[in-house]
Amino acid sequence: MVSCLTKVSSFLVPIVAVLICWLCAQLYQPSLRGKQPPSSPSDAAGLLPPDPAHTDLSVKLSYSTLHMFESAAICSDSEICSNIGRELLKRNGSAVDAAIGTLFCAGLTNMQSMGLGGGFVMNIYRRQEHRAYTLDAREVAAGRATEDMHLHDPSTTNEGPLSVAVPGELKGYWEAHQRFGTLPWADVLRPTQQLCRRGIPITKHMQDSLSFNAKALADAKIRDLFTDPATGRRKQQGDLVRPDTLCDTLDRIATEGGDSLYLGPLAEEFAADLRDMGSIITLDDLRSYSVIWNESIPIELNEDTMFVVPPPASGVLLAFIMNILKGYRFNPSDVASVDSTVRTLHRIVEAFKFAYGKRTEIGDPRFVDVRDLTANLTSAAYAETVRKRIEDERTRNEPVDYDGHFFTPNNDGTAHISVLAPSGDAVSVTSSVNFYFGAGLVGSRTGIMVNSGMDDFSSPGLLNYFGLPGSKANFIQPHKRALSSMSPTIVTDAEHNVKLIVGAAGGTKITTAVALTLVRALWFGYDIKQAIDAPRLHHQLVPMAVQYEYGNLDIFVKGLQAKGHQTTRYRERGSIICAIAQNSSGVYANADFRKGGDVAGF
Repeated sequence: MVSCLTKVSSFLVPIVAVLICWLCAQLYQPSLRGKQPPSSPSDAAGLLPPDPAHTDLSVKLSYSTLHMFESAAICSDSEICSNIGRELLKRNGSAVDAAIGTLFCAGLTNMQSMGLGGGFVMNIYRRQEHRAYTLDAREVAAGRATEDMHLHDPSTTNEGPLSVAVPGELKGYWEAHQRFGTLPWADVLRPTQQLCRRGIPITKHMQDSLSFNAKALADAKIRDLFTDPATGRRKQQGDLVRPDTLCDTLDRIATEGGDSLYLGPLAEEFAADLRDMGSIITLDDLRSYSVIWNESIPIELNEDTMFVVPPPASGVLLAFIMNILKGYRFNPSDVASVDSTVRTLHRIVEAFKFAYGKRTEIGDPRFVDVRDLTANLTSAAYAETVRKRIEDERTRNEPVDYDGHFFTPNNDGTAHISVLAPSGDAVSVTSSVNFYFGAGLVGSRTGIMVNSGMDDFSSPGLLNYFGLPGSKANFIQPHKRALSSMSPTIVTDAEHNVKLIVGAAGGTKITTAVALTLVRALWFGYDIKQAIDAPRLHHQLVPMAVQYEYGNLDIFVKGLQAKGHQTTRYRERGSIICAIAQNSSGVYANADFRKGGDVAGF
C-alpha cells in the first residue's frame, strides 16, 4: 500500500508543479504585444482563485515601501534611475534636470518600455509662477504615411517597419533642458553613459517581457543583446546587458547635443538605420520634427488645483472623470461599508464609461478641431449635466448610452516618472515605445530601439476585436500625433504647494488608474501607498464589462453585477502607478508593487 502511494505521489508531484507554474504565469503575465481578448467569466470561475469572500474593507498592503523624505523625491521603475535623479537634485539641478537624467537611465533599465526611439508627454509645474506647462514630444506619422497604409496587413500596425513613427523622445529632452534645465547637458547624461558601459542588470519585468514576447527576439540585434555569447543561452534576471552601439550614441549625444539625432551626421545615420529596416521615415521627417509646448489645463477640485495635459493625450478625460466625481463630495464614509462602497464603485465606473465614450472624439488639435470638446470635458457645469444621467440603482450596456460609437486602440509598453524638487517645482512624465520592445527593431548604426507608435492610430475599414470601426478623429495623416492614454498629472493645494504628482503606465488603463489613485488620496483619506496598493477596476466602454483586479471583494463584484454590470477579472498586471504626495509632515513616495521600481529622495 505504501509503495503504491509512493508511486502515485511521485507521478502527481511534477504534474501539480507544472500546473502551479502555469497558473502563476497566467496570473502575473504582463499584457504584451498584440490585442488580447478579455478573460471570460468561465476562465475566472474555473481556473483562477476566487475573489476574496471576506468583508474586511481595509486595504491589504503590498510589500512595496512607503518612503518619507523632507523636501525632494523621485519615483521611477528603477532604483538605479531614481538614485540618478536624486543625485542631480542634490547638485542643485532642477526638477527637469532630474527628470531628464532619470529618463535617460530608464531608457536603458526599461528599454522594453521606453527610450530614444519613442516619445513622451511631460507636465512641468513651476512653483514661483503657480503655473504648469505641457511638453508634447510624442511620435508623429511620417510624411509618406497614409490613412490606409495598414489595410493590406493589419499586423503591420504594431510590429515591423511600417509600425514606426518619427520619434520625439530626445528632441523633447533637449527642448525641456534648454528651457528649464540648470545643470550642463553633459552632466545630466554622464550617469547614464557610465551605467551603459558598466552594463544594465536585467530586471524581473524585463525578463518577463522577453519571456512573453518572443517576436522581439526575432530581430538579431535584440537577440544578440540578450544572449550570453559564452553559452548561447538567453540571459536571465540579474545578468548584465551592454548595448555598446547605443552607448556610443549616448556619448555623441552628450557632446553634440539633443538636436543631433534630428540634424547632422547622427541624424543621417539614424535615417539610414530606418531605411535599412524598411521604414518610410526619411531624413526630412527627422529634420522637420518639432515638439509642442502648451500650458497645462488647471481644474479646480474643491480647494485643490489639478493640472492636466491637453489633447491628443488623455488629461482632459481625467479632468472629465474627476469633475463628474467631484459633485458627489466623496469622503471616507463613502467606502466605510459594503453598501456605500458598492454605490461609490458604481458611480466611479459610470464616470469611466462616459469618459471613454468621449475618448473616441479626441485627436491631434493641429488636424482635428477639439476646442469645443476640450472646453466641455474640462467644464464643471458640463460634468454636472452628465452626472445627472448616472443612476445609482442601474447601469446601461449599450455604448450609445454613453455617447460612444467608435474604437480607439490600446498600447502597453510605457513608463512613468514623478519628480518633486526642493524648490517646490514638479515634473510628471510618461514615456513609451508603445508595445514592449516597440516595433521589435534596433538600428545597426545607432543601437536605438524604435517605437511601434503607428498602432495608436485608427484605420478606416478596420474593425477591432469587438466589431467597432476606428475613430475618424484618430485616422493617420502625415506628421500627425496619435491619441494617447498618457495622463501625467500634478495637484497643488490652496497655497500653490505640490500635493500630488501622479502618472501611470498601462495603455488604456492609465487614465482610470490615475483617477482611482487621485480619488483615494484626495477624498477617501488613503495615504499614497494605500491609494496605489488598493485593487483597481476599469471600464473603457468597449468591451462592455467592468474589468477588475484580484483583491476586489466578491461582495463588491456581486454588488456591481446586481446593478447590471458585466464583470471580468483581468489577468495581466494592468496599470503601474508612480506617485509622490506632500503635506505638512513631509514628502511621501511609492512605486507600484505591480511592477517594482523604487523611489529616492532627501
